[in-house]
Amino acid sequence: MMGGIQAGLIFAIEHAKAEGLHWPSILMAVASATLLAAGVMRHYWDIYVHRTVRGISFIFVGIDALGDLFSLVSVVFQPRLDILGLVIYGTELVLWIGIFVCGAYYNLPTWYAAKKKEERSNPGVSESDGGAVVASGIALHDLPSST
Repeated sequence: MMGGIQAGLIFAIEHAKAEGLHWPSILMAVASATLLAAGVMRHYWDIYVHRTVRGISFIFVGIDALGDLFSLVSVVFQPRLDILGLVIYGTELVLWIGIFVCGAYYNLPTWYAAKKKEERSNPGVSESDGGAVVASGIALHDLPSST
């Protein structure tokens, strides 16, 4: 059903372009960018509520942010500067950078404190001297997570 809707919108936008109307294309670009931003803003709400960044793959965030950065650079080097493209890719890039900053602000101090506590509790055991290190899991906290 969704594929049919998408196909119908493609034909409708192509027909509008043939008629010389550009606002349907702009409307679809703005709608998709708004929905993408809303999807990222959901993470900000979760960060605000739980005061931690949880259930987010920073590898995915990094890849997505790099995609936005390279898309932004490609828009800048076009013969004609597309302001709408700058706004769309710039907004996404800023939102993903904000997720990184929140992750560093909320998760790094907790991770560092746990690492120091582990070192104090096992001062003679380390990976480099062949001792067995007890794995405490990858979670920084006991909140539920999708990762």
